[in-house]
Amino acid sequence: MATRYIDKVPGLASIVNRPDAAGIGMYNGGLYANLSGTPFLVAANPAGRIFYVDANSGVDTDDGRSWEGAYLTMSKALTSVASGDTVYFRGKVREQLVAPDQIFDVTIIGAGNRPRHADNAPANGELAANTWTTPASGATTTALLRVTQQGWRFVNILFAGPTDQACVELFRDAGAGDAERDASHAEFLNCRFDSGLNGISDIGGCYNVLVQDCIFRALTGTCILGVGNIGVGQLQWVIKDNYFTGFTNGVNIDGHRTLITRNYFTDGGTPNTTVVLDMANTATGTDNFIVGNFFQTSTANFNSPDIVGSATDVWAVNASIDSTAAGVGGNYEWGNPA
Repeated sequence: MATRYIDKVPGLASIVNRPDAAGIGMYNGGLYANLSGTPFLVAANPAGRIFYVDANSGVDTDDGRSWEGAYLTMSKALTSVASGDTVYFRGKVREQLVAPDQIFDVTIIGAGNRPRHADNAPANGELAANTWTTPASGATTTALLRVTQQGWRFVNILFAGPTDQACVELFRDAGAGDAERDASHAEFLNCRFDSGLNGISDIGGCYNVLVQDCIFRALTGTCILGVGNIGVGQLQWVIKDNYFTGFTNGVNIDGHRTLITRNYFTDGGTPNTTVVLDMANTATGTDNFIVGNFFQTSTANFNSPDIVGSATDVWAVNASIDSTAAGVGGNYEWGNPA
């Protein structure tokens, strides 16, 4: 008898009801059968699998389940993952991708003890480190990765983004049911955003995003950019323990009930013309807590345009070295920005 393989299908409607047998297909990592016109789940893909990407020596026709059988490309890994899976990678990934729809809570972890460039000089420097950057040729005007579903986590990754887009773009729309695309509940932990236009860009108004222990450096646009769109903007984000240095614009979001704490900002691009921390991008922002941050910005007197808040924010125990600010000499400035 001839071997028959089970095909991956783009949607459950593609699994036809066969008059003489069950229609069977793989969708989003699950095995479905169609016996009576309504496909049903036969076996779910086990959550929590681990995949590996080695951009130096991987092979996309391997199974990706160990370093010895690692994939070569991140695109192959993202076509293989199901909700709850993890991807480890090393080497220099040169890809601009869109995360798969209806796949949730995927974790991507970069190899290496600290996020650093995966360069091959000195020799072997690329074998443990990681970089996610644009293709060597043929880069497009898209983010390195556009996230479209909830709960994606990024750990210990060095992003070197495109000159005209973000390293990571969080997308949210007004879709209903299975058509909803929403990158809320994302996490960025111990990552380094080292070049490009923007670091993290929220273009849909995502909810409950965590950015912690990251470095933002040498970005020509904005380190963290968010606008009011679907919903109310950046609702209940937590941005803490990050270091912003050598940037043009720092954090510029439409914050609502967002916590900004224990961050360190060096001077922005051009004092008094660029943003260091603005909580009211394209809207007013409401009920934010901005506490315990340090600003090495000699002209940021907690005033627009460098630092912007709203009347319902709580700004406390933030320090500036502005010679005209109340924070001169290391003293704290209390109250909302003017």
